[in-house]
Amino acid sequence: MKELSVTCRMNVNGRWSDGCIHDVSDRGLLVSSAMPPAIGTYVDIRRGALVIIGRVVWSGGSRFGVRTQDPVSVAALLNESPPNRGPAKPDRRSHIREDFSRHTVQQADRSRRHSSALQFICLTLIGMGMAGFAAILCYRALTTPFGAVAALLGGPVT
Repeated sequence: MKELSVTCRMNVNGRWSDGCIHDVSDRGLLVSSAMPPAIGTYVDIRRGALVIIGRVVWSGGSRFGVRTQDPVSVAALLNESPPNRGPAKPDRRSHIREDFSRHTVQQADRSRRHSSALQFICLTLIGMGMAGFAAILCYRALTTPFGAVAALLGGPVT
């Protein structure tokens, strides 16, 4: 591992923050940040035009280890200019993500309403069927005794 202290910018789940690379190995970095990402999170680390993609494999305090997808060149890292500390440029694709998220939420709400309506219709039909079945059973149960009473009283038997 090569020990150094190189400032960088990090993108974690669409949020940019400052970081500092302390150690570099063939496929790994030791990075520190005010808010280190959780283990398993993918990070996009940038210094100038150099882009390093990796996954957090351990975390402790403000430092964390990143396993990179490609080998990291210390020379390329040191030759790049430090990150611009000016105002962050807005992500051009953020409106597309927001539209997709909004569409997904609307689709889930629509699906929930449709399933609730279908559930109501099914339960209503089942309830009506059970009520009809209970009415037929009551009719059959009461027809025989009332028929016998009507016969004893001399009325018409149905």
